[in-house]
Amino acid sequence: MIQKRQIIAAAAGVLLGYGIWAAAQNFGGTADGGAGNAGYGRMADAGGGAGAAGNTAAGSGGLGADGSGVGADGSGLAGTGRSADGSGGAGAGRSADGSGLAGTGRSADGSSGTDFSALSEVPELNEQELAAVRRLAAAVKSGSKERIAAELLADGDTLSWLYYETFGEERYRYDGTEFRADLAGEGLVLTGAASVFYGSFGENGPEGRCTALQAVELEKPRYDYSEGTWKDGRMDGAGVSGYRYYQGPPQGEAEEVRKEGRFVRGKMEGTITYRNTGSDGVTATYTMEVKEGVTQPDDRWIPGPEEGIYHLEADDNPAYAYALTEEEMKQPRWVNLLVWDVEE
Repeated sequence: MIQKRQIIAAAAGVLLGYGIWAAAQNFGGTADGGAGNAGYGRMADAGGGAGAAGNTAAGSGGLGADGSGVGADGSGLAGTGRSADGSGGAGAGRSADGSGLAGTGRSADGSSGTDFSALSEVPELNEQELAAVRRLAAAVKSGSKERIAAELLADGDTLSWLYYETFGEERYRYDGTEFRADLAGEGLVLTGAASVFYGSFGENGPEGRCTALQAVELEKPRYDYSEGTWKDGRMDGAGVSGYRYYQGPPQGEAEEVRKEGRFVRGKMEGTITYRNTGSDGVTATYTMEVKEGVTQPDDRWIPGPEEGIYHLEADDNPAYAYALTEEEMKQPRWVNLLVWDVEE
């Protein structure tokens, strides 16, 4: 066990415990590559921006009325059932592939079927693409982030072609039965080869309860995620953000990190909680004050033996501490990095 004065050092080249935090490009998500609570850590603020110092994680409940998914019926993705005669009655059809997604029935004359004006602008998918989307939708419906990440990686080539070639990097909402040009509603939206947003959307992107998830496979598979309340395409309200190596971390890295609190237009505000779980399963939790994503030091931050570095003792484990340099204290490190708008 590392003793109390062995601490997380945020300054490059200074490591007295478990964390050197450094900005780095890494697939657009926050990667707190630290050895967690037991060893040498490095924080990669993926996306190249000033990243969340330390762990970024998320974990708020399900998206459906029953907490299991997106659709009001708990099926995960909302569908538009129609009665056989197209009268608009409650015809809650199910897809033929047995995925449980709500189906879309249409009358023979199409008079009361789906609004095709929202579908006419969507490029046609081939069978391979459609099968991959259905598997991803089923994973979303399951509520398992691990399963979603695994599907994104397994069908990576197909989904990459779908997003970049078939869709031309345009975004369409899959409502459980088909893609729609109208973003407003429930469903999932591909935003890259291995990234997806799922939940509730408005015309400007995520609106209400929504989750962003990105799968990354370096030495070991990992998912980065941000979930909670969104407004106009940005996290705005209670939320969590972070990552997890779901098949064990690479040597010397943390298994899971997370930050939780209130977001205002993508930046954390007020009292936040930052948690790091090491490869040994030991967790250290830190509570701190943040304003517009910038750390607000108080008397709990103690100057260390290294000049210009300050340490914050873990709330639940006095053997651990978290460290930042004076310069890092001034940076907007506590922000959401899985953004909807790349120019955000």
